[in-house]
Amino acid sequence: MKRLLQVIFLATIVDFYFFPVRFTFIPSAVNSKMMVAAFGYAAFVYKCLQEKTVHLSKRTVIAAILSVLFSLSCYFSVITNGTDDMTYVSYWTSFATWMGGAYGDYVMIKAIEKKADLASISKYLLIVCVAQCIIALLIDNFPAIDRLVSMLIAQANDFYKKHNRLYGIGCALDTAGVRFSAVLLLIGYQMVHNENITGQVKNLTKYLVGFIILSVVGSMISRTTTVGAVLAIAYIIFTNAAVKRGGYVKKSQLWFFALFIGLILGFFALGSSLYNSSPEARRLFRFGFEGFFNWAETGEFRTNSTDILLKVMWIWPKTFHDWMIGAGKFGVFAWGTDIGYCNFVLYCGLIGFSVFASYFIYVSLSLNTKFKDFYLLSLLLITLQAIIWAKVTTDIFLLEALLLCVDGDVMTQPHSE
Repeated sequence: MKRLLQVIFLATIVDFYFFPVRFTFIPSAVNSKMMVAAFGYAAFVYKCLQEKTVHLSKRTVIAAILSVLFSLSCYFSVITNGTDDMTYVSYWTSFATWMGGAYGDYVMIKAIEKKADLASISKYLLIVCVAQCIIALLIDNFPAIDRLVSMLIAQANDFYKKHNRLYGIGCALDTAGVRFSAVLLLIGYQMVHNENITGQVKNLTKYLVGFIILSVVGSMISRTTTVGAVLAIAYIIFTNAAVKRGGYVKKSQLWFFALFIGLILGFFALGSSLYNSSPEARRLFRFGFEGFFNWAETGEFRTNSTDILLKVMWIWPKTFHDWMIGAGKFGVFAWGTDIGYCNFVLYCGLIGFSVFASYFIYVSLSLNTKFKDFYLLSLLLITLQAIIWAKVTTDIFLLEALLLCVDGDVMTQPHSE
C-alpha cells in the first residue's frame, strides 16, 4: 500500500507539471505548474546554500541564452512595428518556469525513488498519460465525474463538449497530442534500450499495453498523437528489428515482436467489438483515426483539419521587412492561421524563428551527450517538433526540460539544473 501511495503521489506531481491546471479554489493567476516550479526553485536554492556553490550544466545555460535571444528578437519586432503583442516576448519566463517545474519533479522523484533517471521519468510520464486517457473516457461516460472535475478544475469543458472532444484534467486538443507524442517516443526508447523492460516479459507487457492505450485513446483526444505513435513504432522497428553482428537474432527481439503483435491483435479485436456495438465508441474511433477510415473507404488519406490547414492556413508575409523581422502580431485572430511556421515568421520574421528553431535543435542534440544510444531519438524529437509546427505553435520543451534535469548516464558535467 505504501508503494502504491508513493507512485500515485509522484504521478500527481508529474501530472501537475506536465498537464498544468488552474484550480477553482485558488487565485486564477496561479496554476499547478507554477506551484511545482516554486517548489523546484526553493529546492534548488536550498541545495546551493548547502553546497555553497551553484551547479548548472552547460547545455542548460546555452538553452537559457537561446531562449532569451528569442525573446529579444520578438521584442525587437514588436517595438519596430509599434504593436503591443507580447505573446512570445516573455518566452524566457516560460523557459524558467518549465525548468523550475522540471527540477521540482526531479527532486521529488529522487527523494522517494532514490534515483531520478531517464527510466524513472519515462515511467511516470507513461503512468500520467495513460491515466489522463482513462480519466477522459470516464468523464465522457459518467456525468458525475464530469461534474466533479468541473467543480475542482477551471478548464474549457463547455467548448470541448460543444465540439464533441474527449478531454482529461488539463489535457485536451493539440496540446495533449503533442505531449502524448513526445512521451510515446520516450517509451519506444525505453522498450528498446532498458534491459529491465526488454529482459522481463511482465515489465515489457506493461509498457506495451500502456503504449497501445496511449496511442489509441490519445488519438481520440487529439489526432496529433498518431504522429508520435508512428515515429515511435518506426524507431522501435528500425532499432529492434536489426539483425545483430554475426547474423543472429536475439531471443528478446523475437519475444518483443511476438508480444507486440499479439497485443495489437487483441486490442484490435476489442476495438472492433466496441466499434460494432457502441455508437459512442464508433464516433471516437472514427474521429481518432479519421485519416485511416478515409483511406480505407475512399482511397485517400485525409482529415477535415488537414484539409483546412492546406487550403486556407498557409499564410506568409507580404514584404521583405515582414519576412526578416516579422510584423509583431501573433495568432489566429491576427492572421487567421494556427500553423506554427506561419505564425512565428509573421510575428518575429525568419531571424527570430531561426533562433527559436536553433534552440530546439540544440537542446535535442545536446541530450545525445547525456544518454546512451540517444542520437536517433534526438533526431526524432527534432522531427516531431518540425511536424508539430506544421499544425500548431506548441513546443515540446517541457519534456526536454525534464530530460535536462534528470540524471544522465554518459555525461561528464554536473546534472543539477
